[in-house]
Amino acid sequence: MKVKVKTFANLREIVGKSEIDYEIKQGNTLRYLLENMCQKYGKSFEHQIKDHSTGAIVPFLLLINGKTFRSVADLDTPLHEGDVVTIMLPFDGG
Repeated sequence: MKVKVKTFANLREIVGKSEIDYEIKQGNTLRYLLENMCQKYGKSFEHQIKDHSTGAIVPFLLLINGKTFRSVADLDTPLHEGDVVTIMLPFDGG
């Protein structure tokens, strides 16, 4: 099945687009999607979403079809055909 992933800022630079169609199996979760994206896009992507010392996914917002989910608490949320997943990382700086 296909889901659309929207990325911004550093992640957009890493994946090369602001939106990508991503092929996953029915029943896969947010966790699967993020881990799979880490494998596909490498250390640069992984360093954006994971703690450098523990390897755990850091807190940030995810939207599925406009509904807010938390990266730490909602990783086991299943995805469905046509879902739009938006990755909202916090911005550094001032």
